[in-house]
Amino acid sequence: MSLLNTRNSKGTCPHPQSLALLNDTQCTHLKGPLQNTEASLLNPTECFNPLDAEATPGCRLLDSFPDHVSFYPCNHSSLNDRDAHLKSLDYLCLKASSSSSTLVVVTDASAISLRNMQAISVAQFWRLGYQMSSFRALAGRTTVPDAELFAIRLDVSKATSMDIECIILITDSLGSARRLVDL
Repeated sequence: MSLLNTRNSKGTCPHPQSLALLNDTQCTHLKGPLQNTEASLLNPTECFNPLDAEATPGCRLLDSFPDHVSFYPCNHSSLNDRDAHLKSLDYLCLKASSSSSTLVVVTDASAISLRNMQAISVAQFWRLGYQMSSFRALAGRTTVPDAELFAIRLDVSKATSMDIECIILITDSLGSARRLVDL
């Protein structure tokens, strides 16, 4: 079953709430992700280069630092575990603030689902206990995990270009962080 118009559904039968079953007046007043997908199918805007320089062996994070990537998930179901995790993060940030070779990066992403707006990715860079910089970037019309992945990727790219030995990344999207390093 297809939710798209008949020209984009490749002969599949329409879903009961398909765009193919709407009349012209309903289609002109309809706004949302499905209508945007339908409109953008004929206008591809992104190019994919399978031989991009960043995709070559040796350029990935795990190629450069295979034994230096660690994850510390938090158990959100237990209040005691969450408090202990926050205390360990505080201690880790305090310890990092005494070393000029350590960078603490905090990321987050957000998308407004009620309106047809782009997701946003944000990050802050901390060194020696002071905020060095921050950025906000539009991630496009995407899901929040993909916007998180975008923020983490930008952070790691910027952090690896600095003269540092340790990057501490704090994010609420452990799945996106794992996708970044293909674990």
